[in-house]
Amino acid sequence: MRKLLDEGIAPAHLRAALERHRVKGLSPSVLPSLVHEVMNAAASATPAAHRAWTNPTDVVAAYGDEL
Repeated sequence: MRKLLDEGIAPAHLRAALERHRVKGLSPSVLPSLVHEVMNAAASATPAAHRAWTNPTDVVAAYGDEL
């Protein structure tokens, strides 16, 4: 667990992974996989804002007059 904390994994993710580990009764060796699973679930729960690409209105400011 110390190794995961040293890698910068958030304590909240570790707690959630430990809870899944306790509920499922798995081997301690799968803890990193559970942390990964928790982190992926958290990332998909908060989707990144997507903005469609559009042509810039000010071409010189956008491309530095390199066109």
